[in-house]
Amino acid sequence: MSDKDKKVMKEYLDWTYWDWPDWIVSVSKGGRMQNFWNYVEKTTGERSLRRFLKESAMLTLISGLPTVFGSLLRAIAYRSILGRVGSNCLIERGVKFNIPRKVFLEDRVIVCHNTLFDVMVPESEIRLDKDVLVSRYCTLRSGPGSLYINEGASLSPFCELSGVGGLTIGKNTQLATHAVILGDLHIYKDASIPIKFQGAQIKRVKIGEDVWVGANVVVMPGVTIGDGSVIGAGAVVTKDIPPYSVAVGIPAKVTKKRL
Repeated sequence: MSDKDKKVMKEYLDWTYWDWPDWIVSVSKGGRMQNFWNYVEKTTGERSLRRFLKESAMLTLISGLPTVFGSLLRAIAYRSILGRVGSNCLIERGVKFNIPRKVFLEDRVIVCHNTLFDVMVPESEIRLDKDVLVSRYCTLRSGPGSLYINEGASLSPFCELSGVGGLTIGKNTQLATHAVILGDLHIYKDASIPIKFQGAQIKRVKIGEDVWVGANVVVMPGVTIGDGSVIGAGAVVTKDIPPYSVAVGIPAKVTKKRL
């Protein structure tokens, strides 16, 4: 991680509360044009018609091309709209990007079909290091915190990753199908106000290196999972897990050590 990235992450870690911008969570009552510009801002990160048309045209024309040829062509063509696309990347059809210039893919990244990269604010980013595999129908979200997936990590189908409070996944870590990583908690203390209007408390999640997260696991905001740990299928992780531990259950509890 560069010094700039560390500075950005430090800034986000100081945030504990976020009032979601209206253009992210609702349709404006200001009319069609207001809603159009809200959509432009959501997908590009700024009110730029030129950027919107360029990115929309690129994604519309190329995102649906089938076969390996289409996947290779996307990896080349998307270099003009993504923050970075390294060598020998493979991007399958139907992959969606919000604010694509804040998505960075290093060498040999594979992104399978119908995955969503949802950067919600332009101050945040999503970075995938070398040899990362993102299987089909995954959702990767950032903003205001950023999401970092380190070298050799892999996501199985239907994983949901929320980096709104900052999320780091270590080298060679594996997430099984339907794993969910949460980065925010809705505030609900005032019963006189609908929960959707009370904002969210955001917390950083850190998953270490060589971790195995089983199927249907839920990792709650603010949790750190130490290097080499194993989280059993269906567990709900509400507290930190020490390195090289095996944890199971709801809430997840350490049952033994791997050493």
